[in-house]
Formats: sequence, structure tokens, C-alpha cells
Amino acid sequence: MFYQVNDVQLFVADEGDKTPTLLFIHFWGGSSRTWKPVTDILYTKYRCVRFDQRGWGRSDKPKSGYDIRSLAEDVLALAAIMGLDDYILVGHSMGGKIAQVIAGSNPKGLRKLILVAPSPATPTILPKEMKQKMTTAYTSLENITETIEQVFKATDLSSESKQQVTEDMLHHSTASRRSWPESAIGEDVSECLPNIQIPTLVIAGENDIVDSPGRLRQEVLQKIPNAEMVIIPNVGHLMMLQTPEKVAELISTFCQ
Repeated sequence: MFYQVNDVQLFVADEGDKTPTLLFIHFWGGSSRTWKPVTDILYTKYRCVRFDQRGWGRSDKPKSGYDIRSLAEDVLALAAIMGLDDYILVGHSMGGKIAQVIAGSNPKGLRKLILVAPSPATPTILPKEMKQKMTTAYTSLENITETIEQVFKATDLSSESKQQVTEDMLHHSTASRRSWPESAIGEDVSECLPNIQIPTLVIAGENDIVDSPGRLRQEVLQKIPNAEMVIIPNVGHLMMLQTPEKVAELISTFCQ
């Protein structure tokens, strides 16, 4: 289904009917489908809401609105429109950076925060060469395969999951593809961190070189009050696709 949120129509998948609701935010290059292997496990216990962010999947792809605060406003507006008054936020990578800003605003109804390999709220400063490589990471099948295998350390994806990720990475606009490496990843939104007063779980992948356990410990865990971290062995940046059962288990345990 589609919801009109701010200036865009967002595609939303809404499954299950038990409280609390789990609201999932995908990574730069992902879509609502990124979380499906996890929600397929969880929707009988919780209401699971996953959506395509602006610029990705089946949602509208405007030329602007890709800064972190604007993306956070999309999520908050979606939660309000859907009447979510008892929910847990689950954000991955860029979605994790967005989720930190949302949690720092203390919205009504938000009970807990789960950050899966989150990009820190502090700026990530990329070398010029890396920034240029990221801007073209999703422009060809060759570049996408290299990103999945060498950057995301997800060589163990099933052929079905790899095809899905490839399709999602190709389904973007120039603005949504370029905005993250060129600006949003470098935004400093860390003033939100001391305001996060809800229980927070950080899930890291042992082999993740994008948002490594060491960096998450320093830039996320130590800066958010009441945060704890779990490291999943032998997975990289796409752990919800590499080991959805373990991610679902950690989410469910923390929700309880």
C-alpha cells in the first residue's frame, strides 16, 4: 500500500497485528524487501511495518529531501499517519543514523531502539577516492557485485537474496544514490544522542568493515545512554539477509 508522507508517496508493507509494532528502516541501496526475511519470522508475534524510503524501491523519487533530518521527518510522519502509538524502531546502516535522530526527538509511543550496523550520528569523513567510488557503486552490475562481496562482505548470500539486493540497488534516482556519499553520511547529527532515553540495542557484524564493531563501540555504544551491543559472528553488513534467524531472535528477545 502507499501513504502520502510530506511531499512523497511511500510504499509500505504492513504485516501482523500484535503489539508492539516494529518499524523497520532500510539502508542506502535497500528497500522494504531488505527486511522481509526477518519480518517473515516476526510478524506472527509483532506488527511489522517496513517501507521504501524516498528515492528507493516503489516510493517516489524526488530531487530533494535526502538529508538525515528530512528522512527522519518522513519516518515520523509515516508513524503518525499510521497511528503507531506503541512501537520499536529498527534501523540499518543509513537507516540507523536516521533512527538515532528520531529517538533523540523522543516521539510519543517510541518504546525501544534497535540499531543494526548503524552509521554513527557523528560525521563519517570519506577520502575523495572512496566517495567517488561510492557514488558509482550502484550504477552497474559489476560495481554492485563488488560492493556486495568486497564492501558488504556478503559473499554468502543466496542467489535469490543477491538478485533482490541487486534489483533494489538499481532501483534508485540520481539524487538518492548520490546524496548519501556526497553529503548525508558526513552530516553531524550527534547532538541527538544524549537525548535518547529509551533502551537501545546495537547489533554488529563481526566481519563488517562498513560499520565495524570497534567503530560502533566507540561512536554509538559509548554515546547513547542505556545502550548494549551484540556481535553476530561471521557476518558482514547485510546480516538481516545473511542470517535473518539470528537477527530476528535478537530483536524478539530485546522486545520482550
